[in-house]
Amino acid sequence: MSLANSFVRHRDNIQGRAIGGYQGLELPLYEKSLNQSTIKINSARSGIKLVLSSLDIKKIWLPAYTCDAVVLAALDLGVSIKFYSIDSNFAVDAALQLKAGEHILITDYYGLCGYTVKQNVHRFGYANTIVDCSQAYFSEQTRAVATIFSPRKFFGLPDGGLLYSKDSRIHQPEQRDNSSESRMPHLISRLTNSPEVAYQQYLEAEQAISDLPVQGMSCLTERLLQAIDYEEVRTARTRNARYLHERLGKYNQLSLAFDDNPAPLCYPFLPSVKTSSRSELISRRVYVPSYWPEVLNRVNKGSFEWKLVTNGLFLPCDQRYNEGDMGRLISLLAIK
Repeated sequence: MSLANSFVRHRDNIQGRAIGGYQGLELPLYEKSLNQSTIKINSARSGIKLVLSSLDIKKIWLPAYTCDAVVLAALDLGVSIKFYSIDSNFAVDAALQLKAGEHILITDYYGLCGYTVKQNVHRFGYANTIVDCSQAYFSEQTRAVATIFSPRKFFGLPDGGLLYSKDSRIHQPEQRDNSSESRMPHLISRLTNSPEVAYQQYLEAEQAISDLPVQGMSCLTERLLQAIDYEEVRTARTRNARYLHERLGKYNQLSLAFDDNPAPLCYPFLPSVKTSSRSELISRRVYVPSYWPEVLNRVNKGSFEWKLVTNGLFLPCDQRYNEGDMGRLISLLAIK
């Protein structure tokens, strides 16, 4: 039985299946199942909290180059935090050694650091390592104690996270999130309006997600995930990223691997030449995200992380776009 059928039957068994009435939203149902996911949660932040609390982690090393959501998830639980730096290959500081009782969280940045992640997991030991794949939905699962994904960074979802772990101490939350519908307006608006129209609603939804307690994934988000053609998404993201890399790679200070089909979150571009700035791109309606201004409070000026925050351009290359869009994006960079 598919996952979709299982939760529909559970609902229908309460009073018998409803017959008739108004029509609901039509969504395709692909065979792709979420049964492989050990834990379905309402956000990646909840996933981090669930792992930290379930494993009773007291001390953890976090990358200085990470968002405050990760940091706050640990602080909320009273976990002691230390920060480490990464090198230009996104590998953990070579001098770092874990002490007894310490764990480490490593990140698959942009979905393009899978090989480096595997090396780091092997280096620090599977039982001591948590992998943050919030930016790497299509990356392979690792043998780390837990791997956490954030599908809403890749698809139009109101919330949701996935956590893979074989550790028996980590359990599926009993209570599901039932507030997803309140975070749908900006997603619906995006279908019929420009992104600017509902941007404030998007920000409010993001804030609401950050305030959620640890809960299971909502039925709405779970069903929306089953309406996605994942192979089509993977193909489009990989195609667009390769297109950008073939034309921008010689100007990119980052060494990126495209041997497999990475389907990245974005194309990270640290230019070695003068280009349009982030603000200039935004003024031309190219909405380039910032990862992450708060990092500047944790790193030294001139460090690799500092350069990524201040000079990095994280170019959209997702499934909504084609090579024509990527060509326009390159022209707007106005490389000199």
